[in-house]
Amino acid sequence: MPFTLKTLEFLDENYVRNDREWFRQHKSDYDELVLKPFTELLETVSPVISKIDDRLICTPKCISRIYRDARYVKGGAIFRDSLWISVRRPREAYALVPEFYFYVGTHGFGYGCGYYKTGTAAMQQLREMALSGDKIFKAAKKACEKQSRFYLAGEMYKKNRFPDADPGLWDWLNRKSVCMCYDGTDTKELFSSKLFETVAQDYLILEPVYRLYTEMEARAAAK
Repeated sequence: MPFTLKTLEFLDENYVRNDREWFRQHKSDYDELVLKPFTELLETVSPVISKIDDRLICTPKCISRIYRDARYVKGGAIFRDSLWISVRRPREAYALVPEFYFYVGTHGFGYGCGYYKTGTAAMQQLREMALSGDKIFKAAKKACEKQSRFYLAGEMYKKNRFPDADPGLWDWLNRKSVCMCYDGTDTKELFSSKLFETVAQDYLILEPVYRLYTEMEARAAAK
């Protein structure tokens, strides 16, 4: 089943109520309206994910918890107003791992491929690959430039640290972290029965970018 208006209404009401008892009484609604479409999304993208990297974990365990981390609650919001999936290799492989993600919240939805935070050593490898004209970097950059759905994101340095480099590389070289992102606000798109297949095919478009990330990590680990 696709996401629906009731999905957003549940997330919003549960967040505003901030009541554990109300959530327990409406757990079946949460399972049906929120968890079920997320689970079906994972089932749809799983074949593509396996093709990209069979070490990526694509199971319901990838779905975030609706409860916020107890360490940060301190009398505030108990629940999140959004949920997401994080498809990545086991954490034992790398301390900071690239992932394919998808999120739905009361203010929109989105998906892409990247990091919550890229490690310093991995970013150094990215810069070296970009400046040396490495074929893996060039393939990722080309894949990004051939499409118009995703944008390159990640915190930037305040000043250009590579003024003498090819200006076409500045957007990559001057970042502290990298991620290819799509953010949507059109509920018609979110509620579409075709969305899950669209996400699967879009993940495939980002495969060269994911290859870049894993190569960055491998080279950083080998140093």
